[in-house]
Amino acid sequence: MRILVLGGTRFVGRAIVDALLHDHEVSVLNRATRPLWDRRLTQLVADRNDAGQMCRALTAARYDAVVDVSGTEPAHISNTIRALPRRESVRYVYISSAAVYNRLSADPPFAENDRADGDAIWDGYGEAKAACETLLRDAFPSGSLTILRPPYVYGPHNAEQREQFLWARMLSGRPVLVPGDGGTRIQFIDARALARIVVTACEGRLVPDVYNVGERSTYSFLEYLHILARVAEIVPRLVMVTDTSIRARDYFPFRDAELTLDVSKLAATGVMEGSHLVEGLAETLAWFRRHGELKHAPAP
Repeated sequence: MRILVLGGTRFVGRAIVDALLHDHEVSVLNRATRPLWDRRLTQLVADRNDAGQMCRALTAARYDAVVDVSGTEPAHISNTIRALPRRESVRYVYISSAAVYNRLSADPPFAENDRADGDAIWDGYGEAKAACETLLRDAFPSGSLTILRPPYVYGPHNAEQREQFLWARMLSGRPVLVPGDGGTRIQFIDARALARIVVTACEGRLVPDVYNVGERSTYSFLEYLHILARVAEIVPRLVMVTDTSIRARDYFPFRDAELTLDVSKLAATGVMEGSHLVEGLAETLAWFRRHGELKHAPAP
C-alpha cells in the first residue's frame, strides 16, 4: 500500500512509520525540521497551517491510507481535507487523545460513547482534538475513518519528560515528589503497540470506528513509580505532597487527575495484543541508556 503519514519523525509518528515500513511504501509530510532516518521514506514538505503549501504538496498525490499524527488544531484538518485528492477512496486513521473526554459529564474509565468535546484540564488541547475529530467525521465516509484515542503514551524517542524525568531523579538519588496519597489512577500504551494497531487499521483489518487504545491495566501513581524503580533496579525516595495549593504539574510529570479508558471495544476486535507496562518500560529504559538520552542529574 501507499501510505502517507502526517508528521512521522517524532516519537509516536516515528513508531508508526517504522511499523508501516515493513510492508508498505511510506511518505511523510511535515516541515522537514528533523532529518529522515530511513532511505525508503519519501518526504513531502509543508506547514499544515498553510493551505497553499498543503495543496501544492498533495494535489498530485495518490494514497491508499493516511495516518494523521500531527493534527492538533482544526486548521490542520481543514487544510488537509481541502488538499487531499480522492479522499472518498482513502482510509484515514486519526491519532486523537483521551483528552477529548469531558469529565464534567462522565467519570473515568471513559468509553467511546461518553461526551467527547474536550476537557478543560488539558488547557485547550482536548477541545482542539475534539474539534479535529468533528471535522474528520463530516469529511470522510463512515466506512473510511478510524479514530484512535490513547491515554499516556510511552516508549523509545519519547520527548515528553515523563518516564525519563522520573528515572533521572531516581537514578541520581533525588526524591520524587508525589501528589497527594499517590492513589490517582492512570493508563498507558507503548508507542510501538499503538503503531501496530495503526497498521491493522491501514490494512483494513480493523473496522473503521472510534476506539480507545491502551493497556487493559491501570496504575496508581505509586504503582507506576514502583514499576519504574523496579526496572531500574533501585529503591526510590518518594515524598508525598499534600499541599493542594501547589499544582501537581509543577513538580510531577502528570496532572493529578484520573485518566483511564474502557478498552473493551478494541479488545473485542481481537487486534489488541497484550502489552505489559513492566516489559515495555524495561525496553524503554534500555533504549534511553543506549542512546544517551537519559540525564542522571536533572535540575531540582
